[in-house]
Order: sequence, then structure tokens, then C-alpha cells
Amino acid sequence: MSASVDESVSLPEMAAAIKFWTRQTLALTDEQIVSVSEFACGKPTCPNQHTVIMVMSQEGPGKKIVINKTIADISEFDVLDACLDLLRNSPS
Repeated sequence: MSASVDESVSLPEMAAAIKFWTRQTLALTDEQIVSVSEFACGKPTCPNQHTVIMVMSQEGPGKKIVINKTIADISEFDVLDACLDLLRNSPS
């Protein structure tokens, strides 16, 4: 965990907020599943920590959104920006 984590907001609460912002931005249904995970990366080309948001549904393949920040450091704007990138780059 990073030292900049605000102790008044727990990681589970932040993950729940990220899921909520993702659902809101992508207008997801209740049947679609949103998963939020944080990973460390040992490669020199990537940041130490990044967060992966997976959106899964039975209608098709899952969608993966990567934000190069820890869960604790992600803001609503980061999620909005990453979701808009996903929408721009998705085939119609």
C-alpha cells in the first residue's frame, strides 16, 4: 500500500467506488460483472503498481481497463478517462 493512502477511506471502499464509477460511465446492467484488482509489475517498462478493471458479461468477451495507479490513488476522473478510452477503441 502506498504511504499516500487516506486512512479514512479503506481499499475495499475505494474498489467499490471504482466499480460504481465504471458501471455509471459504461451504463452497465446488473447482470454485467465488474472486478477491480491491483497488480505489481516487475518489468522496467511498466509502473510498479497498476489497477485492472474487468467488465464481464455473458453477451461477449470481457473488457479489460488498465489504470497505471494503485487502487488508493485512483479518482473518478481516472475511471471516466479510462472508460472513455475503452469506448473510443472498441469496435462498433
